[in-house]
Amino acid sequence: MSDMNTKMKAKSGFFKSLLFFLLALLGGHLAESLIYGVALNTIVGNVWRDGYESNAVGIITAYGIIIHVVFCIVYTVVTTRSVTYRDSFKAEIKNGSSVGAIFKKFYIKHLSYEIPVYFAVLLPFTIYFAFITNVDLANSFAFEKFYIAELWIYVITKNALLGIIISSLIFFIVLFAVRFIVTAVTRKNLIENSVTLS
Repeated sequence: MSDMNTKMKAKSGFFKSLLFFLLALLGGHLAESLIYGVALNTIVGNVWRDGYESNAVGIITAYGIIIHVVFCIVYTVVTTRSVTYRDSFKAEIKNGSSVGAIFKKFYIKHLSYEIPVYFAVLLPFTIYFAFITNVDLANSFAFEKFYIAELWIYVITKNALLGIIISSLIFFIVLFAVRFIVTAVTRKNLIENSVTLS
């Protein structure tokens, strides 16, 4: 009976994590598109209209990378604030686990749902991009802006399949780099303040 309860809790936790990641991605993309619309849309549009298309792409590239880093930091910090996470982390430190071992235990398993969810979120834009001839950054509309963090990759590669693959690689490299740094910093802080491990 206890095994069944454990399995049900694990399954419930998995679906909660999946749903939270999906909502975080959708919310993040919405926020990223709104920030872009307010801060950069006019600038990029004017640069593109003036014929400096590579400069316009350069601006959205810089924005896309920066906003990915910001999203990954916020998402990682939010997901490490729970009591369950902290208790599990402290237990790993007490067992003498290294940064790499803790990182592997806490995060590698997330790829089983994070990669499919990220692909699913990008799929509508990937299909859309496969059927259009070009993106006009001077007249981009809400759907295109929703994917502004990845749009630059599609524009540069001019290929929908490469766009989704490279977008995913970049996103997960940034996400896992941030997670590794947060793991290392958290472990260091908890060890230095070893009173919190009791």
